[in-house]
Amino acid sequence: MTAENEKMGKDVDLQERVRLKKANRENLYSLEPPFPKSNFLMELSNVCNHACIFCAHQKMQRKVGKINQELAFDILQQAYDLGTREVGFYATGEPFLVPELPEYIRKAKEIGYTYVYLTSNGSVAAPEKIRAVIDAGLDSIKFSINAPQRKLYEFIHGRDDFDAVMEHLKYLNQYRRESGKDFKIYVTGILTRFTEQLQDKYHELFDELVDQVVFKFVYNQGGYMPEIDPLLRCECDHEERRRCNLPFDAISVTCEGYLSIENADYENMLIVADLNKVSLKEGWYGDVMKEMRRKFMEDDLGGTLCDGCVHHDCRPAKAILPEYSSVQGEYSFTDEMVRKRIEESSLKVYVPMAADIVHPGHINILQTAARYGSVTVGLFTDEAIASYKKAPCMAYDQRKVVVENIKGVNQVIPQLTKDYEENLRKLKPDFMIHGKDWREGPLARVREKAIATMAEWGGQVIEPDYTQGVSSSMLKKKMAE
Repeated sequence: MTAENEKMGKDVDLQERVRLKKANRENLYSLEPPFPKSNFLMELSNVCNHACIFCAHQKMQRKVGKINQELAFDILQQAYDLGTREVGFYATGEPFLVPELPEYIRKAKEIGYTYVYLTSNGSVAAPEKIRAVIDAGLDSIKFSINAPQRKLYEFIHGRDDFDAVMEHLKYLNQYRRESGKDFKIYVTGILTRFTEQLQDKYHELFDELVDQVVFKFVYNQGGYMPEIDPLLRCECDHEERRRCNLPFDAISVTCEGYLSIENADYENMLIVADLNKVSLKEGWYGDVMKEMRRKFMEDDLGGTLCDGCVHHDCRPAKAILPEYSSVQGEYSFTDEMVRKRIEESSLKVYVPMAADIVHPGHINILQTAARYGSVTVGLFTDEAIASYKKAPCMAYDQRKVVVENIKGVNQVIPQLTKDYEENLRKLKPDFMIHGKDWREGPLARVREKAIATMAEWGGQVIEPDYTQGVSSSMLKKKMAE
């Protein structure tokens, strides 16, 4: 065992676990890597009560079901006999919707697993269910909370369960104190461009309730969600190729009893073996899995779902073993559900601008704003502009006609002063969009005040990169010359 993998269970920092899934680990990359000691996920059911905007579950065609308990217990024993010592009971579904969940945890501990864990959205993790899984021997529980405030949470999760999740998280802490049991409590946030600037808010809310808060950038989940890149990807995420260690270091068992490359295999397009027919060892070291490992090592993934995920692209894909997939032929990618969710959201965006001479910089800002919700432009009045720079060439009413006819702008209201507080308090937007050029100069103090004001209701100030090579001042200077 290598130094990077010596620690297991609760001794391993959760952020380190996340890192290892994408880290360059040359010792793993072979057709027959060591059998995983950790990274074993068993999908008890593919039923979920949430519809997270970045999750392929919302468009899943696969039949809903739950795993055969006798088969599950057998696979648990097989993995243990092969050296596995950790198991998580979740994948595409919500584990607390499975009544037998405590039985699986208890069985894993009886077999000898040293670390048994869960990831849950937390919405149905009521106190009696929490007590049952902890008393069964659970070593850690992680709540996936993908926005740290209620309105954004409902938008991201598709359900208004934020208050319930917070109550359940508080009860976890209470029961840990009362019971004296040694288990870890975690929160993860899957960051999208809607939430990437709210990491401080996460820490403010959860640091006293959990052992660790961990963030992950949203990505093309299992290869099923290429729309994440254009619609949801974090502005600060510039990754061009996603390294994936799952084929070399992870066991993913579906509720049908299939061995998959990926735990987020919503349509069973990444199945490599049927564990109803062959042993876990045969599946893990079988020809189909070996061929997929070769494809990963040689970056020869064309035609598989993994190709688009690794390369941040939408690429044609078919199932590895079509007889086990709910998809026959080529998978049909569609961004309709995510795009519609964004378009129909009640999220409000405020964009202050003078727009005296409209140029590509203005268009870039407004296009960025439209990706976050309904756009209101606070158009500076002639007097407001004159208070900190030269008077505009076009009068307010003329500029208003231009701006309100730009695609993506929902309404235009007057911005009466260079201080944005009045309009911000009136609108209470979820986002304010402003180019980075205001970080210095006459609007620097205005920026500080705007950030503080927005923070009062959990709003974010988004600052896209300034469009280089063009500005109203530069254009006016050239016209004067």
